[in-house]
Amino acid sequence: MIGCRDDLAGVDDLVAEIALTRRARQRQLADASSSLCGLRFTHPAQRDSNGYLVVETCACVLPSGHGGGCVCGHNIERRFYRVDDDGREHYATRPVVMAAGPWPRT
Repeated sequence: MIGCRDDLAGVDDLVAEIALTRRARQRQLADASSSLCGLRFTHPAQRDSNGYLVVETCACVLPSGHGGGCVCGHNIERRFYRVDDDGREHYATRPVVMAAGPWPRT
């Protein structure tokens, strides 16, 4: 008769470890994605070859719960200024202005 040894890791232990690792990674990604504001807004980006203005839609990259305006990856700021009676928001976009400082500008 062969004795049972519990100190050996079996295939079922490996599968369980992989599943737990996958769930932990999914929780980490879910927490990280919910920590960003993610509010979407449109802003003018550039002109195309015909001279027409190209408009892009971006998401805010600041942490959720931030005060003030939203900022996208193109360094464009969204400033909210009014809500109509029917719930539509109106906002203006502008390039983010860096505060003046003693460092040299590049």
